Amino acid sequence: MSSQSNHRPGAHPTGGGQHQPQPPTLRPSQQIPRLVNVAPSMFVPLRKDDVEPPLEDDEPSQRIARLKRIIETIDYHTAAVKENYMWMFEREMRRYSLDAAEREEEFKLRDLHPPGPAEAEIDAVFASMERPAPEGFDYNDPNNPFNVKHLPELNPQEVMPRDVSVREKAMMDILTVVDSGKNEIDGYQNHMKNLRSTYVELLGREQERLRQAALRPEERTQVQDAPMG
Repeated sequence: MSSQSNHRPGAHPTGGGQHQPQPPTLRPSQQIPRLVNVAPSMFVPLRKDDVEPPLEDDEPSQRIARLKRIIETIDYHTAAVKENYMWMFEREMRRYSLDAAEREEEFKLRDLHPPGPAEAEIDAVFASMERPAPEGFDYNDPNNPFNVKHLPELNPQEVMPRDVSVREKAMMDILTVVDSGKNEIDGYQNHMKNLRSTYVELLGREQERLRQAALRPEERTQVQDAPMG
């Protein structure tokens, strides 16, 4: 007597002989984790030079080499963390954009809006935002027409109308991400700039101490007695 299997495609048998349905397929926007914490952006891989001791033999040269390495590590870490920040914020903006597109498709709302900018135009905007600001142009100058610090801060959740469209809400959410991202990056870079200045000052002291040690006593006196100005 032959036996036939009752196993259905897409179902998985359990220990009790029952079949467990597969979980529903997630939409593309649901496959992107919601950004709730930017702390992971601080984790940067250590390089070999970051953990090995200096190769110099004498102690003064070791201190100078160590300080130079610390400053170089600060520069590396600052750039890497900024790159992590940018990746996390761009991913969050992509999640909002995908979610809006999916909802428009689900509720047949896509034809209610004119077509948006082409992908090449969007890439050009991001490329422009990532370029360094032109030198000699102070955006913090109150007389600068491009200074926006005098504008009142707005909470998008408070100014957003109740009947706002899916696309308009997504744009407000994306602008909120841009504003929050800029504040996070600026705050971190200012912190690292101050930290770097501290080690640059320490390096200058060590280099001057080593230079003084190479001078004859009378030369050290002349240098130390030189007027400050």
